[in-house]
Amino acid sequence: MSIRKNISLEKVHLKKLEPLILKHKGNFSAAMREIIDLIDTMIKDPDAATGLIDGLKTDNNLTETVMYWLIRQAHGRLIDQEIINSILESSRIERLSEIESYLDDMAGGASWQTKIRIYDYDDDMNPSHARVTLTGNNAYKTEFLGNIISSFMVSQKKQEIVSLKRTSSTITINFRKQASPNLAGQSLVDHFGQMEDITSEISKKMEFWKCIVNLYKQTNYNMVTIPKNYYNELLMGKEAPSYLTASIEAIHKVPIRDIPLGTLISTMKSVYEYMGVVERIDVDENTLKIYHGYTDSRAINAIEKILLNVLNANGSLYQSRCSENLIVMSPVVRKDGEKPASPVPGNFLI
Repeated sequence: MSIRKNISLEKVHLKKLEPLILKHKGNFSAAMREIIDLIDTMIKDPDAATGLIDGLKTDNNLTETVMYWLIRQAHGRLIDQEIINSILESSRIERLSEIESYLDDMAGGASWQTKIRIYDYDDDMNPSHARVTLTGNNAYKTEFLGNIISSFMVSQKKQEIVSLKRTSSTITINFRKQASPNLAGQSLVDHFGQMEDITSEISKKMEFWKCIVNLYKQTNYNMVTIPKNYYNELLMGKEAPSYLTASIEAIHKVPIRDIPLGTLISTMKSVYEYMGVVERIDVDENTLKIYHGYTDSRAINAIEKILLNVLNANGSLYQSRCSENLIVMSPVVRKDGEKPASPVPGNFLI
């Protein structure tokens, strides 16, 4: 027979009860019954209970600290498939509803405190689309669990990540069926494996990257990186080449003319800033405002020519205007809608 009793609790007490209430999926009565059972055990054998609690405090603190450190180090890295299989027991768990229940139980304890929902799918075994929402009080743990679920969805359910939205406490991931394993895998890298290539390259050429990092650090990043063939022509005494497209084409793996203009401009901004070719590029729609950082007019004109030719090689003709601090490049369209036949370099602004 159930007996109802009213009790009064301060907010501080409710805060302490949160992990236990979360464990019981919001069932406050179940949480209280577990506390009462624990107290009953302690009363019957107080010495043993005290020793157990002291031991748990030490072990749990150590385990929690180490686990959290490892999770933070794994940020931006994909989790090995063997680990995914061992966590999710993929040979036994096949339905999305089973995965949700299993992970929600695992992540609802005091260490994780994360609520997991898998929903908006049309088939429990072979969905054509699905949505996952994770809500927790620790961004790194929530991200780690999202990585696990997404890896499982990509490898076992042939899904790709269509979109991912992060807030301070929630991650929402939308999936859809993807027949190509490469495209599905790339979506996982794009959203959870941003550090994969970086850590892989560093581990393969550790001494090289130690030297490069130290060099950039000691010079306060006052360095310029250019392709070897470009540098070779400078050493041979040739006039500075008027094109600097090799780096951009290497990134996109297609010729400059085949890169969409918006993508090209975005890549120019990141590549030329990080290469040290210019100090900063601000983008206003398709107009570029280039803060070059040079004082000699010959250097400014050379930079203007290089960047203008990159844009025009794309088939999008631009005009430019220069000042001592700034180069402004904007697309040229005549009143009749026709573009001019050649690039339009500018003079120094007054």
